[in-house]
Amino acid sequence: VMGLFGVANGIDGDLRPGLPNQMIEVHDPIRLLMVIEQNASIVLEVIQRNKATYEWIKNRWVMLATIDPLTSEISVFEDGQMVSYNPPNAMMDSVNNLDQAFEGSMDNLRIFKYRI
Repeated sequence: VMGLFGVANGIDGDLRPGLPNQMIEVHDPIRLLMVIEQNASIVLEVIQRNKATYEWIKNRWVMLATIDPLTSEISVFEDGQMVSYNPPNAMMDSVNNLDQAFEGSMDNLRIFKYRI
């Protein structure tokens, strides 16, 4: 990505303006999520050693989570530190007919529990 307005194509450097914005009217951009099984403080120390890697994670181009191998605690990288992840307690909607749940909407789909 160059200047947040285009993408360079390989080593030739052919600038493709507008490419970062293509198709976002149809779907949300997705970032890579890395999940590392290791103590969160150790992972944070390691990524901070490599400035390029740390910039990708700090600027949210890559998402980072850790699972502690001893406690199974999940942590996520936020604002320069690893913080405990607390999943939302929302109830999942259930449906009998998936076609009716999907029809007539251009929004992102919610997660449904399908009842057979």
